Amino acid sequence: MQPNERERIFEKAGEVGRLLAQTPEFTYLKSAHREIADDRESNEMLTKMRELQEKIVDHFNREEEPPPELETELAELTEQMQASSRYQSLIASQANFDKLMDRVNQAIGEGIRAGEQSGIIVP
Repeated sequence: MQPNERERIFEKAGEVGRLLAQTPEFTYLKSAHREIADDRESNEMLTKMRELQEKIVDHFNREEEPPPELETELAELTEQMQASSRYQSLIASQANFDKLMDRVNQAIGEGIRAGEQSGIIVP
């Protein structure tokens, strides 16, 4: 493959990225992330969840069973977070964007298969 052809691949990838950034799926995902980031209560819950997860992992790293209170508190915070409309919006928008990316990857795969079957030999 010639260096010029590699550059063309990167240019096309950049173009795909720019097009993806203009889709409703990306716009909704970005908005949902912003809403979570701007919500003080959500941020406090996420911070506390991370701290609890780190404590639990520390116990496992020391080959100790974490105290049940840590796991209970984490489960309660997780339930609260999942009940949040902002969180639900984030999860839904992430799922929609993931579906779009799956379709993009599928199209790339189809292009690769078509390229494999073409009779053109590239040095």
